[in-house]
Amino acid sequence: MRAAAWGGLAWGFLIGACTPLGLWLYEDPVVTVSQITFQFARSDTTPAPVIVALALKNANDYPLEAEQVELSLRLDGVPIGRLKRDSTVSVATDTVSTVALPLPLDGSTSPEHLRSIGSGTHTFAVRGRATFQTPIGKRDVRFAQEGELVFGVRPRASTN
Repeated sequence: MRAAAWGGLAWGFLIGACTPLGLWLYEDPVVTVSQITFQFARSDTTPAPVIVALALKNANDYPLEAEQVELSLRLDGVPIGRLKRDSTVSVATDTVSTVALPLPLDGSTSPEHLRSIGSGTHTFAVRGRATFQTPIGKRDVRFAQEGELVFGVRPRASTN
């Protein structure tokens, strides 16, 4: 009877000791939109690219690398652009890193449409995926965020 009790206690200790190692070894980064901006070029007819700034929160105690980012942007329900970028970005340990991405405009997005949303409050929707290189291999982290914004002001958002 004593051997069974000690055996159960030993198993409980092993499972309890391994749980923190197994569960807290790695935590996926959190990706959110920190800002969306656009400006017109000097000609005032050709819009410059829309800039989508992403905040990458790495809660791990070791750095990660973002290897690829894909995202799409809609403003007031209208598709604005999509991007797929392959480039390595270091994400520091236990911090938030910001990455600004120039978003090529969708062919159907007109300068008139962009000028019309250049003032006031508008809705945005960003959907995407970021691929991170981690100690346990590559991890795809999906992100989606919707909210309202005034250009040049941080978005008020609800994350999905």
